[in-house]
Amino acid sequence: MEKTWVKDVKEGERVKALFAVSRKAVPTAKSGKSYLSVTLVDRTGELEARAFDRVEEIAALFEEKDLVEAEGLVGTFQGKPQLRIESIARSDGAGADPADFVWIPPPEPKKPERPAPDVSAAPWAELVALVEAITDPHVKALVKAFLEDDDVAARLRRAPAAKSVHHAYPGGLLEHTVSCIKLSHRVADHYPQLDRDLLVAGAFFHDLGKIRELVYDRSVEYGDEGRLVGHLVMAAQWIHDKARRTGVPRELEHHVVHLVLAHHGRLEFGSPKVPATLEALVTHFIDDLDSRMNSWVGLMGRDGGSRRWTDAANVYGHPIWRGQLPTAQVEKKGPPPELMTPVIYVPRDAATPSGEPRRGAAAKKPRPPRPARTEPRPAEPGAPAAEAAAASRPEPAASPDRPARPERPERVDRPDRGPRAPGGPGGPRGPGDRKPRYMGPRLPGDKGPAARADKPRSLTHNPFAALAARVEGSAEPPAEAAPGAPPEEPAAPSPAPAPATQATETGAAPAEAAPPPGGEGSAPN
Repeated sequence: MEKTWVKDVKEGERVKALFAVSRKAVPTAKSGKSYLSVTLVDRTGELEARAFDRVEEIAALFEEKDLVEAEGLVGTFQGKPQLRIESIARSDGAGADPADFVWIPPPEPKKPERPAPDVSAAPWAELVALVEAITDPHVKALVKAFLEDDDVAARLRRAPAAKSVHHAYPGGLLEHTVSCIKLSHRVADHYPQLDRDLLVAGAFFHDLGKIRELVYDRSVEYGDEGRLVGHLVMAAQWIHDKARRTGVPRELEHHVVHLVLAHHGRLEFGSPKVPATLEALVTHFIDDLDSRMNSWVGLMGRDGGSRRWTDAANVYGHPIWRGQLPTAQVEKKGPPPELMTPVIYVPRDAATPSGEPRRGAAAKKPRPPRPARTEPRPAEPGAPAAEAAAASRPEPAASPDRPARPERPERVDRPDRGPRAPGGPGGPRGPGDRKPRYMGPRLPGDKGPAARADKPRSLTHNPFAALAARVEGSAEPPAEAAPGAPPEEPAAPSPAPAPATQATETGAAPAEAAPPPGGEGSAPN
């Protein structure tokens, strides 16, 4: 009988040949029924064989390492040939060469040695150039204190940005950092209200603690310090130490540390603080945008799923579209630069553009106009002008259940704030612009609190300086009043001095002239 080799076995053929038994087992299927599983070998390969009937009887005919003569029909299972055993018996192998029944698996193809990734050449040069572009001297000194640290530079060149989700490869953290800094500049071009230097600092520092949080000598794992402390707190401690050595003002240090502590966005995502500044908010979104872009593109390149959708078994729990998009697949350029002008947001009133209150606001019932007094109240001769003006005003009707309203003191303009403008605190530019002790971001038209001579400001850059200069430079000169605007309220005139004889007789100062005669019912000053 001609020998049939395992490599020549094909589906649908009937095979009767001599093989060696390398493995024999009687497992139980999911249905609860047992079957015989045998692996037959020769020098050309392995052939799986199964018997589903007379399992115990057939299994007793041979043992592992025996030579057997097997016969049956060849089918397939999971893309590989499988022999359905019809008969099998032990053989002495007379006249057969024992070497024909020894299968030696071929050696696995040797993987090419992966050279040490030199990912730091171009990204590192970009990072150094981006840091040199920082304007604020304190921010630049703080960032360069880390770049000039040999240990930090060596770790940053080869550290991954995460264990598995995004940029999880050597040099991934450097790539992620440079990408976030570039995004910070693009967002600062669009929103000039943002402090560009603080955005760059947030992009540089937000994940820097991962060079110590992760252990990546062989495989990427979290170290003990990373599990106990975490890269947010580690970076905050690191910044504090470097800031003391470089003389960074405490106020600036607090803002930079806040960028790191709030860059996860929410407390449940591991942030000790939620974003409380515009720069912290934008740093959080830039980090999330760049990490998700890298993660999604990586998932789209993996096997699994279909040509149009990725597998749903990923960290996001849903498939991602990776098919062709229904748009023109050509090179697409942006609009001309003159259309890409910055967007400046200025605080507005709560009213709609038409001047009507917002929807849902309670509509106030209009008050009927108060009838004008035709005859002024007669003033006593010799009374000051202020008393004469007060006497000409009508008195409100007294009510038994509501006491009379005390007279409002005269409004005096503060010299450090200038004259009051109509329209509430801050004038027509919106509420909140001139609140007492307001130390928040600069708004258009607000000069802000004056810097103390004994304590200069720590921050060297005003986040809203460009915004204020742009808005104020395009406004009308303040000397020309707009037509129809209410005139500025004049200062109260000085009271006329009382006659010398009256001042001598009463003993009071001219500004505190004696009340006119009339007893207790006369109006007080």
